[in-house]
Amino acid sequence: MELLTEKQWAGVYRSGDQNLFKDFYTPALKTAVRYDRAVGFFSSEALVSNLQGISGLVKNDGKMRLIIGHPLDEKEFEAVKQGYRLQSLVASFEEKLSSILENLEAKAGARFSLLSYLIAANRLEIKFALRKRGMYHEKIGVVYDAQENSLVFHGSANETIYALDAGYNAESISVFRSWDQHSFDLYGKPYVEGFELLWEGNQKNTVTVSVPSTFYEAISNKFPPTQDGKPQVEEPSYEDEYNSFFGADGDFNRPRIPESIGGVAFSIRDHQKQAIRFWAQNQYKGILKLSTGSGKTITSIYAATKVFEARSKKDLKTVLIVSVPYQELASQWVKNLALFNIRPIECWRNRSAWYDDLKHEILDLKMGVIDFLSIVVVNRTMEGSNFQGLIAQLQGSDVMLIGDECHNHGAKKTNNALPDCYYRMGLSATPYRSDEDEVESPFPEIAKEYINKYYGGIVSEYSLGDAIHDGVLCEYEYHIVPVYLTEEEQEEYEHLSSEIAKLITFMHGSKESSPSNELTRLCGQRSRLLGSAENKLGALEQLVKSIPRAERKHSLFYCGEGRASQQEDMADLRVIDEVSRVLGLAGWHTSRFTSNESSRDRASIMENFKNGTIDALVSMKVLDEGVDVPVCDKAFILASTRNPRQYVQRRGRVLRRHEGKERANIYDFVVLPTNDSAHSQRLKEAELERVDDFVLLAINRLEVERQIETLGIRSAK
Repeated sequence: MELLTEKQWAGVYRSGDQNLFKDFYTPALKTAVRYDRAVGFFSSEALVSNLQGISGLVKNDGKMRLIIGHPLDEKEFEAVKQGYRLQSLVASFEEKLSSILENLEAKAGARFSLLSYLIAANRLEIKFALRKRGMYHEKIGVVYDAQENSLVFHGSANETIYALDAGYNAESISVFRSWDQHSFDLYGKPYVEGFELLWEGNQKNTVTVSVPSTFYEAISNKFPPTQDGKPQVEEPSYEDEYNSFFGADGDFNRPRIPESIGGVAFSIRDHQKQAIRFWAQNQYKGILKLSTGSGKTITSIYAATKVFEARSKKDLKTVLIVSVPYQELASQWVKNLALFNIRPIECWRNRSAWYDDLKHEILDLKMGVIDFLSIVVVNRTMEGSNFQGLIAQLQGSDVMLIGDECHNHGAKKTNNALPDCYYRMGLSATPYRSDEDEVESPFPEIAKEYINKYYGGIVSEYSLGDAIHDGVLCEYEYHIVPVYLTEEEQEEYEHLSSEIAKLITFMHGSKESSPSNELTRLCGQRSRLLGSAENKLGALEQLVKSIPRAERKHSLFYCGEGRASQQEDMADLRVIDEVSRVLGLAGWHTSRFTSNESSRDRASIMENFKNGTIDALVSMKVLDEGVDVPVCDKAFILASTRNPRQYVQRRGRVLRRHEGKERANIYDFVVLPTNDSAHSQRLKEAELERVDDFVLLAINRLEVERQIETLGIRSAK
């Protein structure tokens, strides 16, 4: 085994002159039997970067002690010092670790596998150092060889992968050798003693906490150690080791156009090129109204990559922020961005999972350590003061905002949270439609004004018909499933419609400028009545029993949000519960996919759906926006929505191209009245608006038109 004394060590390593990874960490840990490390903060970069060279430690049967710093304000620190709120703090660390482990790349995962071995062999201990008035900044490392020679290093390396690559920063570390006794006693020994004080919990103004066993278990469960003992550790050349960690070009998180996606040579389509060209001509602002499934996401990432390339040539910094409504959609964006070598900070879940990472990358950007920063944020997090406080430090001229499902940005609070930036691109198949469109407002939609004021209006359109004609989306058959209201439901519908009409008449003559709470309540109640019409369940049962088992897979069921029956004894049963029950009795294997399921459960459910373990997903609204399931070929729309955004999205969800998928089938449960009153006629008109939209592009249009005539729906116009 090599010794530390056998190599010449510089007194200072500067990343402008040397590569910290190749020239220091790897050769030092190649000799190590013990390794003590104290780092500044808890992040994915800090964990991964401090596993550099760890293969040498494992090969030598070495041990490691790791201290991770964490900042607390004065009140938090005093509470922890008195023994309060420690559990919740540790729980937040575990949640962040879980997030880090879920999103590790393969290269980083290899190092975590070695870390897992150290855990299994009881050769790793981790502690947190909690300190008030800012985080634990002092970075200390001590490497011991087999003869107890030690090498102490200390300095400003910022524990990110950028700090390990000479191309990204001007950081440095100072190195002290124990065999140079005079200088070591003066400078190195105090750091060794400082580490021990910190480890034992005797450091002033610092609380040191051992991590619970569950912390280690999370790593071991994610990366189980090998059954036959120590993993075989091959010692690669410095260049191979370096390239395997950073990539051969050292271009982590630097956007580039992929050569292929999914094994198919990548090229952007004509309608995507045109959309980007129109957006650029509009001073890099505007909404791309592209149909669901026509490649909005890829179009926008391609545009962002081109913006980065152009700005990079001028030595300008670029920040990409992607705003999305839901976590599932956020996770999907992360995967799509990775295709273009973009690794965003994921700003959702708990604040502790993203805040420190974002804070430090913004600092790196401002200091010139990096020239590109990417962020995916859910709207709710974007609206919060923590996120707003950080992005306020960015120069608007450097920032590009991609607003996915930008119709959600018509809400005043969300709109106000959007960054004041130069590059603005909105994405939506229905830019001016929101979930509130069920409300019959007599006033102009102010949301449209908010959206247009920010994005500058629609600059490019690509319709569903265009996408089907060009072969971007598949063809579909449309099937009407007529459902008649019961006598009680008809009476309730007439009553609610009359009350809504009276209220709208009153509001026309008043000084009100927006729908009243009462109007919103009444419209919502009527919408839920139609969505939960009792006869839908009987029609559903008859239909699903008629579909052969071999044709049941990859089906989506969209349910209404009301209760399943107007009867008091069934008041607690939601429509989604009853639909699931009917499907189960008919022999279908289904799973609910709603906001009540955890993100992890939804990911598992979606995987089982895609591989055919379950036949169908039963949902309400979670599948409406952006969730990518091209394998779907059947949609059953039981939610009788008047909202074009919802039914346009739901149709687009099953029209995406997939291998072996020739066409899709859409079953629309159309609610019909039982009399010819004025309100009943308006119900037919409302249903016919959706039916006509679906019929227009259906390949069985003539057949459906005959059914419409037989049902007497067309007479409504």
